[in-house]
Amino acid sequence: MASNHLGLNSTEVKKLQELHGFNELPSGDRHTFLRSLFKVLTEPMFGLLLIAGGIYLVIGSVEDALILLGFIAISITITLYQQRKSEKAIDALKDLSSPRALVIRNGIKQRIAGREVVVGDLLILEEGSRIAADARLLEAHDLLVDESLLTGESVPVDKLNGQLIYSGCLVLRGGATAVVEAIGLQTELGKIGKSLGEIEEAESPLQQDIATLIKQYAIYGLVLSIIVFLIYGLLYKNWLQGALSGISLTMALLPEEFTVILTVFMALGVWRISRQQVLTRHAPVIETLGSINTLCVDKTGTLTINKMTLQGLATPHEILDLGDGMQTLNFAQTQLLSYAVLASEIEPFDPMEKAFHESLSSLHKNHQADYANHVLAHEYPLSPDFPAMAHLWRTTDSSLDYVVAIKGSPEAVMSLCKLNNQEKASIEEQINAMASGGMRLLGVGRANYRKNTDSWPSTIHEFEYEWLGLVGLKDPLRSEVPSAVKQCQDAGIRVIMITGDHAVTAQAIARQAGIKTHRVLSGQEINQLSNEDLRDIVQDVSVFVRIKPEQKLRLVKALQENNEIVAMTGDGINDAPALKAAHVGIAMGQRGTDVAREASSLVLLNDDFSSIVNAIRQGRQIYDNLQKAIIYVIAVHIPIAGAVFIPLIFGAPPMLSPIHILFLEMIIDPTCAIVFEMESPEMNLMHRPPRDPKQKIFALNNVSLAIIQGIGLMAITVGLYLALLYLSYPQNFAITTSFGSLVLGNLLLIIISRSKREHIITILKKSNPSQKWIIGVTSISFMGLIFIPFLRERFDFSVIDAKGATLILAAGFASLLWCELTKFGFKKYQAI
Repeated sequence: MASNHLGLNSTEVKKLQELHGFNELPSGDRHTFLRSLFKVLTEPMFGLLLIAGGIYLVIGSVEDALILLGFIAISITITLYQQRKSEKAIDALKDLSSPRALVIRNGIKQRIAGREVVVGDLLILEEGSRIAADARLLEAHDLLVDESLLTGESVPVDKLNGQLIYSGCLVLRGGATAVVEAIGLQTELGKIGKSLGEIEEAESPLQQDIATLIKQYAIYGLVLSIIVFLIYGLLYKNWLQGALSGISLTMALLPEEFTVILTVFMALGVWRISRQQVLTRHAPVIETLGSINTLCVDKTGTLTINKMTLQGLATPHEILDLGDGMQTLNFAQTQLLSYAVLASEIEPFDPMEKAFHESLSSLHKNHQADYANHVLAHEYPLSPDFPAMAHLWRTTDSSLDYVVAIKGSPEAVMSLCKLNNQEKASIEEQINAMASGGMRLLGVGRANYRKNTDSWPSTIHEFEYEWLGLVGLKDPLRSEVPSAVKQCQDAGIRVIMITGDHAVTAQAIARQAGIKTHRVLSGQEINQLSNEDLRDIVQDVSVFVRIKPEQKLRLVKALQENNEIVAMTGDGINDAPALKAAHVGIAMGQRGTDVAREASSLVLLNDDFSSIVNAIRQGRQIYDNLQKAIIYVIAVHIPIAGAVFIPLIFGAPPMLSPIHILFLEMIIDPTCAIVFEMESPEMNLMHRPPRDPKQKIFALNNVSLAIIQGIGLMAITVGLYLALLYLSYPQNFAITTSFGSLVLGNLLLIIISRSKREHIITILKKSNPSQKWIIGVTSISFMGLIFIPFLRERFDFSVIDAKGATLILAAGFASLLWCELTKFGFKKYQAI
């Protein structure tokens, strides 16, 4: 157990983790190697291959069966490698996505993953925190906890020093320090068998589209395969060959790569986005990133660096500018800054409160001595209805004498003080003068209170306050923000700034950022608008000021009613409804509450606006590459299926058997999942308008391009095979040449499909290391099939000669020309 305020040290933590384990409940879904292997072996493709191997054994072709089984083993290895690569990408993010806990270790506050909390840790609890473990309160300040997860009771519970708090429950108000007494299965949550696993989500539109397409392909493939089987059996009395050809056709038409593509792209997409300092909590949000056309962001900490410095003090009679360095404070200024500190948390987390503490320590050396006898007695936190907070301090040994320190928006604090019109006008002049310099302003007041009852006043309004003045803080704009805002605007994304600041301050920052400031709307004005009027006005306003959290939800709904795809940032408990309602909710990772994180789709690990822009760019790139992979898969399956079915129509012997198709699949599988996933973005990626969310990935233009390219490759490959047979060339020469042309056409299609706009010369200049490996390994493997006698016999190939090589290269050139012309034609058509 922790015995002092320094908390545990690193050695103690390590020993306790070895003794008690990690603070987590066991997961019921562990991906073991055997489980993954079983899942792969039960997929339809491998079932078909095993049946084909059995047929080879029946007809006495043991060598063919062994070769087929060897290729099956290689294919399984590739599949398992791709799965493991995806799992590793997700595992690397588990620590980031787990609930966070603020602890004291080695005397230093640290924010760690909840699973790393140990018995004896000192927890620091703040408003909006999810409690990481069962703990006993050492010091609680107006602590209100929601225990509904554990008890089912919706009424929150007040907690006092010495009481227990429980894992999984939520801090709604106040703050506390507590020592951990139980973790993992030993917590009350663990004892009653609650699962911390995520609720299984419904399939995304993309997953639904792919599932539907696979079912359709499977039905078509099964019907055609049965027809092929019956033709061979009834017309040619060769049922075994019919079975092999039917299996070949099913394999050719079964697009099992779609599932692989989606799994790999989403898993690695989450990992790639995390490298932009953005945690993806729900992978399907990647689909939505490319459709965002409205981005609503907080000013503080997102557009600005979130490093507050005290810039000015305005007492009723003067404004002191602190921008030039250290100053000597008079009594009124010292009192103003002191009460700003008294109205802040003792251990501040908020950047503004940290600035007050630091400035007072440097400008007033005797502060600690002056307020040594002050003891915090009660707190009135910020509320959705009133943007101010107050602390009551006991100042003597008597329990009857208290001072009240209040800070909040200048308008809120002014409304509580007895000010005449002249005083109000003077303060308004000070507000405009300081805000025009980009300062964020807070009003500060004080009151005296004598407690005559056992209970505290119910609201912050029940005290008689004296106006002390204004404190002005500056939080400079991040240097990269203007460029990032311009990138959004070039990409067709409107950036909206939402802040609790004064209008003049907000406009100053918005102008620096490049956000339109021709019109500003305040929270008070929003309250006076109907939903219809608000929906019309938000089309022309990009700066919203004095906004309360619940007004964010109205803004989100108004924008969505205008058919805008909205991304919204937030950090507090009351931001959760807006984050949940937005198409993409973005929580602040550093200053955000656990509630905001849980309601969001993305978490900014560095609270930086440019990270949002980078995530949008990455989301567009992932979806773009996913389209390219799917176009390639559809296109390449057409000539394979045609090579199985068309020779049968013309009464020619089969061109492809299962072993040929399996060789092609070993090219296709890693290509669609690796080459396209690693493809760099198109030059115009962030100069396109956002993608229409109604647009399907299997849109007519994508599918049409794939089909036309595939038909051309099929005509070239199968036409070459039939022509060679017609000209009385040996069958094995015809198979070798046409199969070689199919392999070469496939490799060229890979290169061409890397871009939907650029020609092959430009594409080849773009680096993609995985493409080199695919082409190199495929070329060497194909040469091995031709020049190694055992393999050549199994594939029914002949030794290639100059004529055959020339035909293969000519067919490859024709394939290249066809695909390039097709792509050029579609590009011109879409530009019209």
